[in-house]
Amino acid sequence: MYKNISKLLKTSILLLTFCCFAPQNGFSQCNVITNTDQDGDGVSDISGQDKCPSTLSQIEGQRATVINEYSGQEVVVRFPKKLKDYICQDRVPLDAAKIELLNQQAKIRREQKRADEKYGKYADMKSSERKAKIEELELVLVDFKTKIDSVQTLLNQVNPNSYVEFVSSLLDSRGAVIQENVKFKIRIEVNQFGCLPDDDNDGSPNIVDLCPGEVGTIEAAGCPDRDKDGIPDKEDRCPDTPGSVESFGCPDRDGDGVPDSEDECPDTPGVIKLAGCPDRDKDGIPDKDDECPDTPGSVEAKGCPDRDKDGIPDKDDECPDTPGPAETKGCPDRDKDGVLDKDDECPDVPGPVENKGCPKILEKASRVLFETGKSIIKTVSYPLLDELVALLKEYPDANITLAGHTDSEGEEADNLQLSIDRAAAVKTYLIEKGISEERISSTGFGESKPIDNNGTAEGRARNRRVEMKLSNKQK
Repeated sequence: MYKNISKLLKTSILLLTFCCFAPQNGFSQCNVITNTDQDGDGVSDISGQDKCPSTLSQIEGQRATVINEYSGQEVVVRFPKKLKDYICQDRVPLDAAKIELLNQQAKIRREQKRADEKYGKYADMKSSERKAKIEELELVLVDFKTKIDSVQTLLNQVNPNSYVEFVSSLLDSRGAVIQENVKFKIRIEVNQFGCLPDDDNDGSPNIVDLCPGEVGTIEAAGCPDRDKDGIPDKEDRCPDTPGSVESFGCPDRDGDGVPDSEDECPDTPGVIKLAGCPDRDKDGIPDKDDECPDTPGSVEAKGCPDRDKDGIPDKDDECPDTPGPAETKGCPDRDKDGVLDKDDECPDVPGPVENKGCPKILEKASRVLFETGKSIIKTVSYPLLDELVALLKEYPDANITLAGHTDSEGEEADNLQLSIDRAAAVKTYLIEKGISEERISSTGFGESKPIDNNGTAEGRARNRRVEMKLSNKQK
């Protein structure tokens, strides 16, 4: 009859050990919302013992300054909205163990009573056997009492208040996230009547009261709130004008999170970094300052594309692929002679506009005089060629091209050769004066490229020439 008593005792002891002494890994599964304790604060609702039966609704979803029992530090955190899903009590497993032990103890006492009654009916049974059975059960009851007393001792030592366990973000004093996925264990301290302390009696419990020494409103977390917008005056940049949390308590007509007082585009939603103005093409330039609001561009080009990065929008740049100054509409002028490179026949050597940016000396030297029908330079032309030599030495990065031409008098083949020889004669003169041969090229075109009428003496004189052009040195 009593063969299961030892097994029963061992089971009870194991239950006690598991509930009271086993290490807890992770969060406890100990929801304690019951019919007799609706708010889970550990104070029974029976007979009106809990004077504040809505404890959780006062703090759930609110920012709180609390002690995290996992770290031992004071932290700022926001409680979960459904706080009752996270309520736990340290005494729950101990209560369960005590109840189980008391139930087992009662069962043994019933067994003891049945044994006593049974042995009393049979006078022929030895009194020693009856005594042994009773003593066996008494020992079991003593063991149970010891275990029950141990549980009660632990119950007297644990914090009677409920606590919540959850994972959330660690906040700073203004409510901004510092660290995510932090594990919290926070004690819900209530008095004997189940009420949360509220030192300033403003309806906002100390645990969530951001201004515990000042009478405030529940909506403003216990802080004064003159404009009744739910934002504490100490965090409200416009404490006398209702506003939104996103705009720090100030009016924000377009709802973009930038207060109207700081919003350069208060009626058009924009981005915070651009003072509340929109930026359709996402180039960092507000549409109001962007001349090309639908095409990404640069600040220098007023929000428009600028391929050569010279600060002049492509749409206004006459040389969009070559950097140049604004005064020349984005076109370069390397020799600074006022003739843009795109129009300058001598872009690295200054020259007047009327001469297409080339020095006048080229035009003069092109009228070099030769012996009639020969490629011998007349001495009267030496001073002009010497000026040309000086120019080439002043601009060492310039090359020169010589092209000989004749009039149409005589045989065409002879004229071609004569033009080649005359250009070569000028080249030889320049080389002898110290100009590198690598910088000079010469050729002849004979009578094929006249610039005037060969039917007149004056026209033929103009056609007999050596044209000279400067260009960049090939590097």
